[in-house]
Amino acid sequence: MNATEFILQLPHLSIKNRELLPGNSGIYYVLDEQLIVWYVGQAKNLRSRWAGDSHHRLYQLQKQRKKQFVIYYELVAESHLNAMERQRIEEYNPQLNGTKIRTKKLHPTETLLRETLTILAPYSFVLGVEPPRKQDPKLINDSIHWRDDWRVQKAVLPLNVIHICINLKELEEFAKDWRSVNRFLKQVFKQRTNYSDNWACKGQIKDEKYGLFFLKRLLVNGFAIEIYRAAKEALEHIQGYELTQLAGVDIRVVNEDSLIALKNKCLLSVTGIYMSSEKQYHAYEQNRQKAIERLSPYKKDLIKLLFNEYIDTSKLKVFLREHKTEEESNTNSPNRLTNLIAKKEYFKKLLIERGIDLEQYQVNKYLESIPINDDYVDSMKDKRMTIFVKTFLGNLEEPISYIVIKLENGKTTTVGRGNFIHGAKGSTLQGSLYKEVYLASTVDRVFWLVLEPYLSDFAQVKLNEEEGYISKAYISPRKFLVPAMVSVSLNGKWRADIPFGPKDDMSYSEVVDIIKNRLQESGIPKLRFSFKSESSRT
Repeated sequence: MNATEFILQLPHLSIKNRELLPGNSGIYYVLDEQLIVWYVGQAKNLRSRWAGDSHHRLYQLQKQRKKQFVIYYELVAESHLNAMERQRIEEYNPQLNGTKIRTKKLHPTETLLRETLTILAPYSFVLGVEPPRKQDPKLINDSIHWRDDWRVQKAVLPLNVIHICINLKELEEFAKDWRSVNRFLKQVFKQRTNYSDNWACKGQIKDEKYGLFFLKRLLVNGFAIEIYRAAKEALEHIQGYELTQLAGVDIRVVNEDSLIALKNKCLLSVTGIYMSSEKQYHAYEQNRQKAIERLSPYKKDLIKLLFNEYIDTSKLKVFLREHKTEEESNTNSPNRLTNLIAKKEYFKKLLIERGIDLEQYQVNKYLESIPINDDYVDSMKDKRMTIFVKTFLGNLEEPISYIVIKLENGKTTTVGRGNFIHGAKGSTLQGSLYKEVYLASTVDRVFWLVLEPYLSDFAQVKLNEEEGYISKAYISPRKFLVPAMVSVSLNGKWRADIPFGPKDDMSYSEVVDIIKNRLQESGIPKLRFSFKSESSRT
């Protein structure tokens, strides 16, 4: 049955953004884009009911790949939930209520670990094993203080941690070039929907040669597996390896003498192992020295297999793109450079035709940087800029997520993230220092300059003294808020996402309507656009 006007007037959000549901009791309605009611249910806590992939109907809804589902909800007191749910189900006769619940077969996390190791082991090694971090309150407090709280997330604290390093030099020798290395790693760590868990990501770091490198962690069978890169200089202190197993997969491990040498010469941050400076350590370097000192040699397979699923190793081979012949490189490389030059010439012409000053936001610096050889890569500093938006979620000044953890000595400590606010008056962890708080986000500066006249009401380039900003707004210990975006393409070739937020307490739909009308009347040739509501990311 189609939804009535009563449902359509209720607050709602995309099922993809279900973690933004309120933590109140209520009745929820799942509708598709044709406003057909698929499911009606009740929850004492709407956000918890839909947390992660826990909802028992989520798999059935996700199998409808051509459908776009939206959750509408009404807040109802717990004492009225049962009666209200029966009434609503009888009234709307939803498609899924009363049908058999279908679930998907999930492979255990240990299978994902074994598959990953089978692919990575030739280019990786086990550095060592670390005792549970909850045993060291000082490490926890120091890690929080220096913003290394990836180390001390609640789930990892009670577990032994097995450290694995990827030798990027060895990987490149096989892959032939750094672009293939990046594609290889993305393929290895891609999200898989049919596994009970996936590799968690600690964001990204910038490697001078290999570009973006993602830091990974997997919790499996009572252990935490952490994978990161090893600096080239650190690798030179490894004197030898021994062969052992991890989760039944053959893998190298640094020998005891090598681990001792690394402890004397290197530091261990959440970004990987690197050489220490001979100068006097800063306090955060002492924390990272302590991190590597906590490691002990890995001597035997610590992961006890509980399921031991059969894995077909022949299907696990991730075939790297073959190294191009010199002739192919000569014909294909200029295509990338030609396209990049064409893009810059197009934007330069478009800005001039529309009477826009190319010196604004230093766009001219980016446009005048012309590729001269195949090694050219655009500078992200020249290409992107920061803008500030409000969020439709509400006030960013209030704390969002804190976790209290009980340590082995009986004491407690707070782990997690609040919102650290920056601005002209200094930085503060919440409080009333600033009247308005924005979310900082980066944007392609050329696209912004072209579209600023139509979006400037819903994003700011500069803040005054009474306004502060947050780099990441966490809505849970692991998930942070991603602002609403308008995805824009120009000339049928080049695209960018531009963040936007509310103004004067406007709703998301009201803002979208205004931006849509402005862009349609902009007169920009071959302009295409679509919208994404606020979401979250790990």
